[in-house]
Amino acid sequence: MLIGTKLAPPNRSIDLLCREALIAQIIGSQRQLTVLSAPAGYGKTTLLSQCHARWLQEDVAVAWYSVDDGKFEADQFFAYLMAALHRAGLPLPYSREAIDAGLPGLATEAAARAIVLALEASEEPVRLIIDDYHRIASPATNRFLDYVIERMPAHATIIVALRGLPEIALSHLRVSGQLLQLDQNDIRFSESEARALVGVESAKVDLGELIDRTEGWPAALQLLRLWLEGRTHVETLDHLTRRSSDLADYLAEQVFSGLSANAQQFLLETSIAQRICRELGDAITGRGDSAAMLEQMRRQNFLIAPLDEDGVWYRFHPLLREFLYDTLSQGCSARVDALHLRAAAWLAGENLLPEALAHSALVSDRTTSLAIIEAAGGWRIAIRGGLTLLRHLDEIDSAAVADFPRVALGQAYYAAQTGRLTEARAMLDTLLTARPITEVEQTDPGLACEMLCNDLVTRIYEDRRFPPEASAILARQLAREGHDQSMRVLLHHLSALASFDGGDDVWCRVHGEKAGRLAKTHHLPLVEVYSHQYLGLSHMRTGRRREAELCFRRSLELATRHFGEGSPQVAVALALLAYTLYLSGDLSTATDLLEAALPVIEETEGWHEVFVAAYATQAWPALRIGDQARAEQILDRGRRTAARRNLPRLRYQLDLMHVRMLLSAEKAEDAARMLDALGAPNGPMVERDPRLPCDHRIALAACALQLGDDTAAGLAELEAIAPDTASIGLEIEIGILRATTAAANGRPLEAAREFRTALEAAEREGLIGLVSQFGALLPPLLQACEIALHVFGPAQRSVVARLRQNSPTARRSATSIPPAASDVVVTPREIDVLRALADGLSSKEMARSLGVAESTIKTHRINIYRKLDVTTRSRAIAAARNMRLI
Repeated sequence: MLIGTKLAPPNRSIDLLCREALIAQIIGSQRQLTVLSAPAGYGKTTLLSQCHARWLQEDVAVAWYSVDDGKFEADQFFAYLMAALHRAGLPLPYSREAIDAGLPGLATEAAARAIVLALEASEEPVRLIIDDYHRIASPATNRFLDYVIERMPAHATIIVALRGLPEIALSHLRVSGQLLQLDQNDIRFSESEARALVGVESAKVDLGELIDRTEGWPAALQLLRLWLEGRTHVETLDHLTRRSSDLADYLAEQVFSGLSANAQQFLLETSIAQRICRELGDAITGRGDSAAMLEQMRRQNFLIAPLDEDGVWYRFHPLLREFLYDTLSQGCSARVDALHLRAAAWLAGENLLPEALAHSALVSDRTTSLAIIEAAGGWRIAIRGGLTLLRHLDEIDSAAVADFPRVALGQAYYAAQTGRLTEARAMLDTLLTARPITEVEQTDPGLACEMLCNDLVTRIYEDRRFPPEASAILARQLAREGHDQSMRVLLHHLSALASFDGGDDVWCRVHGEKAGRLAKTHHLPLVEVYSHQYLGLSHMRTGRRREAELCFRRSLELATRHFGEGSPQVAVALALLAYTLYLSGDLSTATDLLEAALPVIEETEGWHEVFVAAYATQAWPALRIGDQARAEQILDRGRRTAARRNLPRLRYQLDLMHVRMLLSAEKAEDAARMLDALGAPNGPMVERDPRLPCDHRIALAACALQLGDDTAAGLAELEAIAPDTASIGLEIEIGILRATTAAANGRPLEAAREFRTALEAAEREGLIGLVSQFGALLPPLLQACEIALHVFGPAQRSVVARLRQNSPTARRSATSIPPAASDVVVTPREIDVLRALADGLSSKEMARSLGVAESTIKTHRINIYRKLDVTTRSRAIAAARNMRLI
């Protein structure tokens, strides 16, 4: 006898949600076959029940058959189909009593023909729903459905719901457009549906996180909604399957229990991994059938999803994985450790280092897990994959330096690059005491180089000189033939750092360029990024701003590509690039770049040169627009960084910068008092930076000039020590001091010639920002230049005029121009034209410079004049400056 309740949708006390969009898609389809394929709990039955009700409302003949796991179900499959059609009102050549009895003795072929004939005889549309078909699917039932689908009339549709992928012939239907197939991605709850289902309970939890954890799984959302009803607030959604017994029971009963013991074991063991592939599955479980198991689960729609188009990597649903891992952890902890170690070993061998480290960190046996990290390279992991990989090492206890030196180096390296310099130095000193570099060099040259590298890098962050023996060790190791390629890249990079530290910019560039090329060849992005940064710093030290800008731009491009926006590497590159732009006079772009970068470098891997560049780039533009309070706030922020990291040279340079800013703001007496308190740089500072005494003497000379004191002796001392630094920037500043001295002594022609020489160098290298730093010294110098204006070329005359207009005295005495309306919008191209106007270029020169037609420039000028409500070039320039557009 057939069971009548299987011929109607199940009664539900809770109707979760009416899913109008999906209902419309299914009932509106005129295709012969509709397949709903999704794991348990995705609401297939509920959705089809809603479609069933809608069809009944529209007087469509709709038949329903719910398959179960009964022993004789397969034998009665066609009888249930005929009973469902009979109940829907279709004419069948058998009595109701015979159908209810299961049509004993009726051949399968005869039943199939009878169903096709009944569908043809119906004059109205017919819908036949088969729910949970996976419970009965077999070659025989598949052939039965293939026969019916192929021959049934166009007004009939069969709707099949199952957990896996049906084995019936779908390709022909798909090609002919007669198949509608919906999978779990199609029928999962959308964010709005999940929000509607959870309803008022959503106020008790982070709903976004809840939706992410459930991934729109309707059954999980319903169970968690009921779980939330008994709570006032939920702080965290960790371990949901452990905290919600209903959810755990559902997973156990509806998902896990129906699997074979072999499949259950595979799932439990592989649940330790965030993602799984065939090879990793075999490595974890020690078996060879992972590929077959994964394919089987994919076809069965077992809450598993592919992560790539090739079907190599898969992942389990987060809640299923959590349930499986909790179940696994309830057993022997040694077994769980062994599985994590197998995963870590395989992942490390495949250079999948983040995951290898994550598994190692979960092993309770620290010695074994540290051995895996040590074998993977310890701190060298960061060279291949970036600093963030080492955070896993930071989370474990300090490594035994004798047994795991590379892990200890990794912990020290991470501490140094996150600003914990005292902690990093303590770790390194412990290691260097236990295993002196000169001794390790005899037995393990590679480790000796790595120890030296970490010591040198930490010294950079500490702003300390390199040890005298470093260069000799590097030279010996570079001459060795046995190092692997990554170590050879590292040695060239270290040699560049050592040359930079010793003030040898030529060899810094030689080693730096080679390190960059080798790093690119051998895919070591961190070294490649740093190589470009130090090449740029070397160019900056000698005043070659344009070359430095190119290096910093390349560094930024590489850092963004390999480490992503917001990373410390990107922040450092932004700070250095911003400094070069500030020196070129592009103040707005420079300050915009630094807005997000400065907090990152303060908390992570900023070092002296980066900090000086960042604080200068923020403070000087603030002073240029008259906001002295803002400039001093920035310098105070830098002093706090110097104190926190114990960087006395940074503090000294920030104080010198403050003196120069006071002078620029015409506060010579305050500057003089500060210089007296500051004094000359001490020996260790001068060792680190031979240019520092020059900076001090420049401040002294500028202060003396503003106070009207004699500067001859000070300039002579400055010129005596300047040639050793070979800096174009220093030459420019000394030239301006000479010119200012000549102007103060009533020698305008000499002043103009000295200033022209300095100006030519500044324009050639794009260092006009250095000229602007002299602030209050410039007006009398520029006034003297006006007397001997014939000394300057046309382009230089426009620069002189612009400097005079931008000087503090000129800004105070300038006639105020009413600002344009607040809704004025000036485009970036119009800003370019405004800057060219301010530089004194003609329309033809602007067109050539900007790469556009001369007529386009004239159109831009007309638009600019209209927007700023002016009629002349001078008024446009003045209005633009008043609005801080240029």
